[in-house]
Amino acid sequence: MELNLQQQQDIGLDFVLDRLLPLSPLGREKKRALRPYARSERDALQMELENLGKAVALGDEPALRRFRQGLMQLRDIRGTVSRLKERDLDQVELFELKQYLLLLRGLASDFDELQASAHWEGLVLQAMPEALAILDPENSGNPAFSLRDQWSGELAAVREEKRAMEKQIAQAAGEDREALLLQRTGIVLREAEAEQHLCAELSQKLTPYADVLAQSLDMLGRLDLLFAKAALVRELGCVQPVLTDNELSFVNMVHPAIRDSLQRQGAAFTPLSLSLDPGAAVLTGANMGGKSVCLKTLALNVYLTHCGLFPCAEEAAVPFFDGLCLVRGEGEDGREGLSSFGGELMAADAAARAVQHGFCLVLFDEFARGTNPAEAVKLQQGALGYFNASGSICLFVTHYEAVAARASRRFLTRGIRDLNVAEGRRLMEAGVDKLTVLRRFMDYGIEEIIDAAVPQKALSVAELLGVEEGLLLAIRQEYMRERNEP
Repeated sequence: MELNLQQQQDIGLDFVLDRLLPLSPLGREKKRALRPYARSERDALQMELENLGKAVALGDEPALRRFRQGLMQLRDIRGTVSRLKERDLDQVELFELKQYLLLLRGLASDFDELQASAHWEGLVLQAMPEALAILDPENSGNPAFSLRDQWSGELAAVREEKRAMEKQIAQAAGEDREALLLQRTGIVLREAEAEQHLCAELSQKLTPYADVLAQSLDMLGRLDLLFAKAALVRELGCVQPVLTDNELSFVNMVHPAIRDSLQRQGAAFTPLSLSLDPGAAVLTGANMGGKSVCLKTLALNVYLTHCGLFPCAEEAAVPFFDGLCLVRGEGEDGREGLSSFGGELMAADAAARAVQHGFCLVLFDEFARGTNPAEAVKLQQGALGYFNASGSICLFVTHYEAVAARASRRFLTRGIRDLNVAEGRRLMEAGVDKLTVLRRFMDYGIEEIIDAAVPQKALSVAELLGVEEGLLLAIRQEYMRERNEP
């Protein structure tokens, strides 16, 4: 159910990912590789969600703080580990391995402490004392690294010879000193050869551990991302979802980017509750009532779940979708030479093909808004019938009652509630801008309507905003005419 970059931005995924902050280069690479799980990976997604729930439950354990601090010291030495299989390592690379193995020892100890409480599945991190002993046979724990004389008789002998030579050089002068310096050059070359021999010997001893070293690095990347996800859950107020067969349900879900924007404006996001099953439902309501926000919120939270993240809601039940299809007109697409309407048709075509091959969530935001209203109604009705019979879950945003009447289920954004025109005008006279006043009376929640006409709030909004009196009178007359018609 991959979304392209533009679609990810449209639903607000960037806002969430910008706050997902692994601490190591390996964790950051895992974040970059984040993608929705495929249907064949359903069990893996279930395990990831359960492991994340256990990580969240740890709270602020001291062992977790130590582990994450250790992750900040973790370097990407996968290249060194890979070269271990191909050639002998040099001293710098052996130094990198020693530092890593010492860090791994502490991380594995903290992980064991956390695992005793969390009981994660499929997550294993073990220290490698045998490999560390090759580079730190004295068990000093010192992260520095050098080739010790006692590790090689050959190296010890040539270094002793070099030290004796340097004593002679310190006491010599003239031609004798020049001759001794020339001899020292030869000793230094033999010392370098002895060091290479020792590096080769250490590398050969470490080679059997190469695969385990690579696995431990991969596991640390996974754990780094897991704990970053847990921190994100606490920051955004997310919930562990239940994976279902075909039920899609959210209680009080929010869109974190829009919520954040509203909070900065001194407003609040109205949580949305919605339950959908296979078939085509319709969402209608007044302009500015939050219909498009609802679609974005739903799409984002479903997508987060499929990526192994928690949705932003109080409760969530999400089926495993093969596809997430967004059909919305966003103006002309110069890259493809398509009008808004042409782009919508291509998106609808892709959605129609997707539901033929899998179980999808399809979201239509005022389909065919780029064509005339008479045809838009026909196009929406046809699409509604097609997707209602597809077996997938579809939600159509529409303004047209003729379309809404054909839906299996109908939802309404509540819109203007308890509108007090006099109060609104008083606020505007006091300097409060019209949009802020309108928001005060707007209820962005969603409710299902059964056997009831969709309420009309446009006239009340026009009255509140002080539309020119002649125009307002003409609009009122049309409302009266509709009520009086048999």
